[in-house]
Amino acid sequence: MSASTLDILTIVGYFTIIIVIGVWSSRGKKDDAAQYFTSKGLLPWWAIGAAYVATGLNSEQLIGMNGMGYLVGLPLVNSYLIAIFVYTALIFVFFPLYRRNNIVTMPQYLGERFDKRSQNVFGVLLLLSYVFLSLAVVLYGGAKLFEVIYDIPLWQGILVLGLVSGVFTIFGGMSSMINASVFQFALMFVAGGILFYLGYVKLENGWQDIVDHAAGGFHLMQPMDTPIMPWHAVLFSLFNLQLFYSCINQTLVQRGFGAKTEWDVRMAVVFALAFVLLRPFLEIFPGMIARALANTGYPEFAVTPDQVDNVYPMLIANLIPKGMQGLILVGILAAIMSTISAFLNSISTLFTYDVYKKWINRQASDKQLVRVGMWCTFGLMAFSVLYAPVISNMGGIFIYFQSLSTYLAVPVATCFLAGMFWKRATPAASLTVLTVGIPLGALIQLVLIPALFPETAIATYGLDNFYVIGGITQIFCVAIMVGVSWYTRPRAVAEISNLTWTPKLLRLPENEPRRLWWQSVWLWWGILALIYLVLYILWW
Repeated sequence: MSASTLDILTIVGYFTIIIVIGVWSSRGKKDDAAQYFTSKGLLPWWAIGAAYVATGLNSEQLIGMNGMGYLVGLPLVNSYLIAIFVYTALIFVFFPLYRRNNIVTMPQYLGERFDKRSQNVFGVLLLLSYVFLSLAVVLYGGAKLFEVIYDIPLWQGILVLGLVSGVFTIFGGMSSMINASVFQFALMFVAGGILFYLGYVKLENGWQDIVDHAAGGFHLMQPMDTPIMPWHAVLFSLFNLQLFYSCINQTLVQRGFGAKTEWDVRMAVVFALAFVLLRPFLEIFPGMIARALANTGYPEFAVTPDQVDNVYPMLIANLIPKGMQGLILVGILAAIMSTISAFLNSISTLFTYDVYKKWINRQASDKQLVRVGMWCTFGLMAFSVLYAPVISNMGGIFIYFQSLSTYLAVPVATCFLAGMFWKRATPAASLTVLTVGIPLGALIQLVLIPALFPETAIATYGLDNFYVIGGITQIFCVAIMVGVSWYTRPRAVAEISNLTWTPKLLRLPENEPRRLWWQSVWLWWGILALIYLVLYILWW
């Protein structure tokens, strides 16, 4: 299908606005590294919250999750409902520790809590994961929209997205992303809402058709032999991949480092937690609607398992009239562009602070750091544009991203949890877990499970599920952490006491202004926790 003139003008207009925002946001910030990379002390809660939501809602989610929504159904909503647990940890555990210790990058925390060896290993792993997993996946997903809807070659879509995002991020830094994210936040929910509505009204029996044709039944918790997300996979992923993605992910967490106060960053996460409730209506239910339509007399919505990445673009192509598709695509592109620029900024921050300033030029000025960050962004953009097309051979966005991310998340989450909650955890133990965690996961998946269990047991208990394998691997990582810690020397308690969690961190710092009762973080968190509980009860 070719694009109409209106579609082309709308998309070009969006790209132009984004670049203008990036250039405008760069004014006066290229000589200050803290402002360029984190906008330190400048950002209000609502801007951070909008940016947090916009960054999390990316093409891996829109395309990958909707494809899996078609094949798997409601169990995927667990990925959003368990946000009440990981976001709670972010509000009351992770952010207080990060902010009160002036943490700028996630590897920096491990460096200060354990030693520089852990910081260096995690820094390298994080950089590689962002380049080969996160950034490439989002570029590929965005380009997939253009390929399916307008027959634009995949590589051309990747090139355009990479160029615009790169220019936008290079010139504007963190402030450009926050400014644009507020704009993109509104666009993506409007566009996603329109698409959901148009699909929903096409169903003769409305919500009942979605329920009746949901893969595996309309229940959150599914038996152990359910593909992708059985109940024990939900439990295991909570302590590794979900925790890593929400609380240790540089791209998301870095948004909060620019907050005016700790209250602002906590309230920003509460704000994001509220909008997480709406994300399934953009990221999962449209795929379930496509499945219901395919089973109620609309064969054009039918796909095979190897075509799952086409579900979301197919919905746009079949539901949105030509001439209006540009408006919807702009909303979807808002999510994609926000995430791409966030990844570029976060990776350049990691490289600049954890590689360049530490290993190459310890005396670098702020101006030099900003310049290095800009060149790093350019190099990342160029490499990712070249690598992203490879993902088309990897079995779909969702499986590629989630399975490989779990390998990294397991040892990293184990080290962060041990570092924050167990003062006896030692630098040697952290280094060991970070070093052996990924190959251990591969060994368990490829060698131990096939050797120790018959195929019937593997199928019955979901032992080939990557979330389950991640949980098993984490049990071994915890054992390694405890075992090595008991036989090696811990750091002095006085050196790490401010880097470990205590109940006093539940309260805001004493030097922050007192808030009115209706501004209480605890109040709004409690209301949302109740809503999440009710949804779990209804859909269990």
